[in-house]
Amino acid sequence: MMKRRFLVLAAALGTMAAATIAQASGGDFYDVTTVFVGEDGYGGGGTDIEYYGTSSGLQGWAVATTACNLGNIVAPWYGGTTDVPVIAQQFYRYKAGRFEMIGMSWLKHSFCAVSEPGCGSCNSTGCNTLGVGCADTYWADLNANIDAPRSEINATTGEYNYPFSIAPSGSSTIRARVQIDPSDIDPSQNSGAQYWVEGQYVEPGESVFGVQLNNASSRSVRFTSTTNCVGLSPTDHMLPAVMRWNDVDPNATVVEVITDETGEGGEGTVSGLLHVGHSATDNGNGTHHYEFLVHNQASHRSVGSFSIPVPDCVTISNVEARMPQYHSGESITNDPWSWTHSGGMLTFSTPAHTSGNNMTGPAIRWGTMANFRFDADAAPVNSDASLGLWRSGPGLNSHHIAVKVPDCEGGCDEDLNGDGMVDVNDILIGIGGYGTAGGDVNGDGIGDVDDILMLIAAFGTTC
Repeated sequence: MMKRRFLVLAAALGTMAAATIAQASGGDFYDVTTVFVGEDGYGGGGTDIEYYGTSSGLQGWAVATTACNLGNIVAPWYGGTTDVPVIAQQFYRYKAGRFEMIGMSWLKHSFCAVSEPGCGSCNSTGCNTLGVGCADTYWADLNANIDAPRSEINATTGEYNYPFSIAPSGSSTIRARVQIDPSDIDPSQNSGAQYWVEGQYVEPGESVFGVQLNNASSRSVRFTSTTNCVGLSPTDHMLPAVMRWNDVDPNATVVEVITDETGEGGEGTVSGLLHVGHSATDNGNGTHHYEFLVHNQASHRSVGSFSIPVPDCVTISNVEARMPQYHSGESITNDPWSWTHSGGMLTFSTPAHTSGNNMTGPAIRWGTMANFRFDADAAPVNSDASLGLWRSGPGLNSHHIAVKVPDCEGGCDEDLNGDGMVDVNDILIGIGGYGTAGGDVNGDGIGDVDDILMLIAAFGTTC
């Protein structure tokens, strides 16, 4: 199991100085990490975010990205091969309690590393590698010329086949670029909204060294009009935009979820990374709004379901699943997720992974984010949501995350599914939630033997 490394980067006189890195397993390693997004002059604080026009009601955008090699050996960068990074771009918006991804690109299949100074003491190398302590910048105009589909990239291991099996299609104005609905950024329609751009490099081979989870960075920006975007802050190094939700909203909480993934070449187990966020707010009319997000930074297994405990005695409304929107001929479909509310669970899902939908299924894939929301006539309590992985793999197929959920007043504690009766279904929930908050009956925060005994004692009780 890899160990997360947290690095502190300091900007000084236009250069980047990286703290000394102790690679998890010792020995040599390379680590290509995004350090600047949408900045000009190698982190000089300017803005390099370009608008390219509108077609069919959507706009085309691109942002500059700069990567650094924070390792102690050169990183491969062989253009026209499978041994070169791909670069993703995303835009996010926070508005009225909702944190959403509003645009994403295809991927830049990079082609040359110029080993610029800017990340410390740069040991410059030729075009086919990124030197130790060296930077490499792709201006917005370079990142606007892109041809790699997300569906063909394993973001956990960095593996992919080249040439790619599909090419982007559509109007040249917006083709494969970050596509945004202008109503999402129009200042006159988005009073009080806040925005971020995000860049993410996927470097082949990094999972061997356990450094594949630090490759997304973000920057706060502002749209002065529907055709102009300016930077507001320095880049937040190795901080994906999703982690800013709890910074700007006191009701929100975002946590990391580490997944077990199949390693490079199908060997061993490495880590993937997801984020789950949630908030609950009082609507002031006897109902509460429940807001959830699931962000996939680097899990090839992806997410295929999200289940939230909602007792059957709770009335819900305004249920919505907001999914990523693929474009430009990407093979992943935009088919909507379904939802069901029964047995005390509200479950959002897409059909399970098969060999037939491997390249098309609308799971929450890497570099994307989905939102789940609803209103309920019940106040929030603590419980566990369940996040189901889409592809099979090593380790757990689902993860439990502590969240705020609605609950009925009255009833009995043993009625875990809220259907008004303590029966075999509640006992099964208690067994399934053993060791987690999902199996808690007596209020001590964790399901254990005492809770199972309470369920058995109350069996057959009408609540």
